[in-house]
Amino acid sequence: MDAGSQVTHNEKLVDRVGNKRQYDVVVRGNFGGRPVLGVIECKDHSRKVGPNLIEAFAKKTENLGANLRLVVSRRGFTAQALKLAKHENIGCLSLLPDNPEQVGFGIGDTWYGVIESWTPGQLRIYFADKKSRPSLRKFDSSSVKWQGKPVMNWFQRELFTTYRDEEPAQTGEALTLTVEFEEPRNIEVEGKEYILSAISCQATKTRIKKKKWVSWSGDAFLDWHTNQFTIPADGKIVGSPVEGDLREWDDYDGELPDIAKSDTTGFLKAVIYSKQKWDESLNESTPDLSSL
Repeated sequence: MDAGSQVTHNEKLVDRVGNKRQYDVVVRGNFGGRPVLGVIECKDHSRKVGPNLIEAFAKKTENLGANLRLVVSRRGFTAQALKLAKHENIGCLSLLPDNPEQVGFGIGDTWYGVIESWTPGQLRIYFADKKSRPSLRKFDSSSVKWQGKPVMNWFQRELFTTYRDEEPAQTGEALTLTVEFEEPRNIEVEGKEYILSAISCQATKTRIKKKKWVSWSGDAFLDWHTNQFTIPADGKIVGSPVEGDLREWDDYDGELPDIAKSDTTGFLKAVIYSKQKWDESLNESTPDLSSL
């Protein structure tokens, strides 16, 4: 409607059959060069609006010739009321409160989080002389060192940087990283040096899914039919606090929504990924195996 529309409150209108009825809000204006009349019923009840009120409003306005009919409810609407209102072409709105706890319904969205991390497994060492290989069946991976620095640090750095976004071909499948030396090297294992030709490490990626309900408050109103809210030009909305650490969110084992699809309903959808980062302070204690 045009910017010069007029809004009145608590006005009585006479319909086509001579009935004089009171309306909470009346809007008069122009749209596309033609006059438009809108009537709004406001309900500040302690519970959601039900179908009986929608039916009564539809009957009240059937002979009025209104172009726009809206019901605004502080507590929202029942499913039956929304179904009937859609059939009667009656809009259903709710104002967002300054405090989300002031309403009897949830205005918001479920945000989803995914915590991804690589878990390195046991290192595997390859002796240069396979014929006279020593009997070293079990060893602690953290004891494998090159020039006094833990070899595992190098593999972890590669996983958390170079292969951070790498996805296994199949869920649960391990990723194998192998370093083959140009020439045999003396590598320390359990405090003793061995001549090795290569070292490998298998790692598996874990994905933990989380969810968080984010509610909204501020200067806007919710359209229950489209499940969307509208913010005026000078308005603003504020979301409820969201923990930055996804580990504090609730566990979730369902499918993640495709928020890129145009048919996804909601206000502000989000799927947040948290990926393990390399600790830069460990660079000094990390050997450069790529140069070997």
